[in-house]
Parts: sequence; structure tokens; C-alpha cells
Amino acid sequence: MKPMRAKLRSRREGSTNSGSSTGATLWLWLTVPVAILTAVAAGSELLVDGIFRGDAQYFVAQAIGQDVITLGVALPALIGGAIFADHGSGRARLVWLGTLTYLVYTYVIYAFQVQFNSLFLVYVALLGCSLYALIGGLATTDSARIKAGFTRKTPVRTVSIFLAIVAVCFYVSWLGEVVPALLGGGVPQSVTVNGTPTNGVHVLDMAWMLPAMGLTAIWLWRKLALGYALAGALLTFMSLLLLAIIGMVVSMSLHGQPVAPEMAVVFAAVAATSLVLTVWYLKKLSGDHPAATDDSIGQL
Repeated sequence: MKPMRAKLRSRREGSTNSGSSTGATLWLWLTVPVAILTAVAAGSELLVDGIFRGDAQYFVAQAIGQDVITLGVALPALIGGAIFADHGSGRARLVWLGTLTYLVYTYVIYAFQVQFNSLFLVYVALLGCSLYALIGGLATTDSARIKAGFTRKTPVRTVSIFLAIVAVCFYVSWLGEVVPALLGGGVPQSVTVNGTPTNGVHVLDMAWMLPAMGLTAIWLWRKLALGYALAGALLTFMSLLLLAIIGMVVSMSLHGQPVAPEMAVVFAAVAATSLVLTVWYLKKLSGDHPAATDDSIGQL
């Protein structure tokens, strides 16, 4: 009887693993429409005249700079991350999740703050596909396996401190712009120059990304499994976003828009630090370590 029970148990476990793999792969397949929509949105803005209708030139110059990074860096990272994640790479899965975070962040702003144009439905579809891929990807990421794949030399404390510093510094910076405007009954300068109702970056950072960085810093410092997974995704996200900001600065200069030199230097320094930490952190994770399972939902 014991050998028979062992066989039945083995079959059940095999069935569970197969279902887990299928569930994780379903979310990875959303990469296909996301990649196509990203290429259409960013490519059209760069190559087709008249896409932007009535948007401030300051805002348009930033969009053009970001589109270059989205097409040249984020899109390859998304596709490569999905392919290698499907083959069991935990490192690639974190890159994929971080790139999806970047796309969700970016196209929330495009969907709500760009003047209505012929790409509106593309923005909406891209935001929806990216968001659901990110939610499903996070839900099927086995944080415990991700943590187990890291070596003892993983820069846990360094990354934790970096995430905490970024969160605090950007909160201080954004509140330093918003609070005086509120007290004085005015509007933040960034809102005025962008020609938008509010600053989407302020909203997304203070409501979503900065709290996420703060919580991840705490969880990683305490060496919780979820902190290990989110740290890799957030480092990837920050690297892409800061590269995009550098692209914006270059584009603004080329289009004759005002650029604050001191801010450009700060963003370049943070971008360089983020890129170094991203590579350093992900190198400490085994590339062939399985990272996805439907059963991981309870571990989140």
C-alpha cells in the first residue's frame, strides 16, 4: 500500500506543479500585447507628426525623450525578461516585473494627462494589459523561492538603505513644491509648465511608488521573502525611470526647453547608483532558479 500511496502523492504534486507553471505562463503571455502596444504608442509619437494635440511643448519634449528610452531599453527588457522568465529564471522575472511597473507608471500619466489624441485607446489598452500582467505576475511569483536563490553576499542592507533614502528624499522634494503652493493658494511650477491639471508624477510617487519603496526597504532589512522579490522589481523600475528622465533632459535641451542643471546632475547620480545596485543585486540571484507558482499567492 505504501508504494501505491507514494505514487498517488507524486502524481498529485506533478499535477499541482503543472497547473502552477500554466498559471504563471498565462500572465507572461500578456507580454505579447503589451510589447505590441508599447511599440505602437512610443513609435507613433516619435515618427508620426501631429500625434500630440495642444500639449505644452515642455511636456512634449519630455515625452519624446522618454519614448526613446521606452523603445530602446524598456521594450527589449520586457521581451527578454518574459522569455527568460518563462524558462525559469528568477532574475529575468524580477526584470520583467520591474519593466511592467515602469509601463504602468508611464501610461497612467499618458492616459490621464496627454491631450486626447488618436492614440488614446492604445494608451488605455496598454495601461490595462500592463496592470493585469503586473498583478498576475506578482501573485504568481514565489517570493520564498526568490529569497532562497540569493547568496549570502546579497547587498541587502545597502539596497534597503538606498530605497529608504530615495523614498524620503523624493517625498521631501515633492512636498517642498506642493505644500507652499497649497498654503499660498497657487499652483506648483511643474503643473504650470506642463500645462496639466495636476502633476501625475507627484500623485503616483506619493500615493504608490514612494510608499512601496519604504515598505520594501523595511521588509528587505528584516529579510522577509516579499522584500527580496519587490526590491529586484523596484530597482529595475527605478533604473528604467531614471534613464527615461535623463532622456527627457536631453530632449528638452535639444528642443530649447529650460532645464535645471542641478536637478539634471542629481538625477544622473541617482540613475548611476540605481543601475549599479540593480546589476549588483540581481547578480546575487541564481539565474536558473524557478520563481513562479500559483501556490505563492498565500506567501504574498
